[in-house]
Amino acid sequence: MELQSEPILLRYGGAHKSSFEMSQDEFQAAAISIVRRAKEKAFSKGRPIYFSKDGKVYAEYADGNIAEVVK
Repeated sequence: MELQSEPILLRYGGAHKSSFEMSQDEFQAAAISIVRRAKEKAFSKGRPIYFSKDGKVYAEYADGNIAEVVK
């Protein structure tokens, strides 16, 4: 598996106000929006997104497959 050397940087936020001013519901909605946009951007370029869970790193692909990243 080829690892991407440069991250895909989001140039926009997922909210209209500072995270310090948000309610829990607003914060959750912004987080969901940011993850959705990150997936759209990565998948449109044919790249997976990477995330960690329980101390392990995973790659999620546009087709929905999720694989543990092993060095």
